[in-house]
Amino acid sequence: MQFAVYIKENIIYNKRKIRSQEKRRLKSLLLDFFKTPKLYWYRLVLWGFQPFYIRYFKLKAVGLDNLPAEGPYLMVANHSHLLDPFFIGALIRKPVFQMATNEFFRKPLMRRFMWAMGAFPRKKGFVDFRSIKYAIQIVRKGFPLVIYPEGGRNWDGETLPILKSTVKLVRLLKVPLVTVISRGNYLAFPRWAKKRRRCPITIYYSKPVSFDKSAHDEEIIDYIQKGIYNNDNYTEVERIRGKKPAEGLTRLLWKCPSCREMEGLKEVNGISLVCTRCSSEWEVNLHCFMREKGSGDWKAVKEYADQVFDDREIHPLMPQDERVKGELGAEEELFLSSKEVILLHEPLYPKLERVGCGFLHLTNRRLFFICRENNKIYSYHFPEIRGRSTERNSIFQLVLDEDIARFEMPNESCYKWELIYDHVRKSAGYGSEEE
Repeated sequence: MQFAVYIKENIIYNKRKIRSQEKRRLKSLLLDFFKTPKLYWYRLVLWGFQPFYIRYFKLKAVGLDNLPAEGPYLMVANHSHLLDPFFIGALIRKPVFQMATNEFFRKPLMRRFMWAMGAFPRKKGFVDFRSIKYAIQIVRKGFPLVIYPEGGRNWDGETLPILKSTVKLVRLLKVPLVTVISRGNYLAFPRWAKKRRRCPITIYYSKPVSFDKSAHDEEIIDYIQKGIYNNDNYTEVERIRGKKPAEGLTRLLWKCPSCREMEGLKEVNGISLVCTRCSSEWEVNLHCFMREKGSGDWKAVKEYADQVFDDREIHPLMPQDERVKGELGAEEELFLSSKEVILLHEPLYPKLERVGCGFLHLTNRRLFFICRENNKIYSYHFPEIRGRSTERNSIFQLVLDEDIARFEMPNESCYKWELIYDHVRKSAGYGSEEE
């Protein structure tokens, strides 16, 4: 009797094991459909959805004939729109690989989709040698590659200075270089905005060039900078469709242009801004222009943004909290304190763990976080910080040797933290982390 029961249990166990193996095999086959080398999904999207995609986003290409018909080449492009990588690839009509922030690769389904669409992860904030090695492999297999030498999306529509590490990559790849300019992409979806707008986007592809070993780094940097430079604030567009043009603008304009009150501007119905201190009010339109209420002089939002940050106004602050005051060391000065933020860290990518709520403070030597929940202090000294970046427009992130410090700031501008952190760090004698 016991032997019969044993045989029956063994049969049931084997059946379950076979079913489990079949499920794993099926899952493996489904995931294999999305693997990068075969590019099944990329070709399906390219051939099946490309006409709709181009029409829906109003894409137009100029200079496609300049691109080499065969062989690998490197495209460098300006970056203002979240979907710039897909715009450039959709118009070329063949698989194109792209570097993308590793933020898009945290969730399994999104990670598979990004890999299948020819994107591979790059850690922002410092030179990622793993992504560089993968880029070299892609080029050796004969595929075109796209990178964004600004290091991220610009906030105000004007191309940022390119990273010096771009030159090293150009020399390593040893393939023709093509500069790409996207115009209208900032107006279609400014980084600070919460919703995109319907606006025509034109992408210009230049003729390929090659640099020999005798070319100086400055020559290559200058060529790329001029080749991708664009200031979308003055791009002429007949019509832009959308709603609430001022929604999210306080992420960019974190100081009142009139009274200079920090975080003083508030949105009004998504169409205007008002200062809570001096009561000045500005109207905003979909072309990213604004004017003071009652005035007929429209100016680009960027012109106001350029007035917001003035390094002469960055002075040491008097700590209001006794614990902050007691934490400051000799000759250590406080320059910025946050509202309540949430700190997370990354024990192992892509897993994130919550540390707690608290307040972040910036001094001339470090950043430190006072956790309200466990009453601990977490310090990040400038020499230990490998890089910094802004994710999802509301996350200020520090890249460390073996971890990251991720501060979720839903109630204030991460752009403000970028500018003041970079200024204080530079003034303290530390250069840019990413070269």
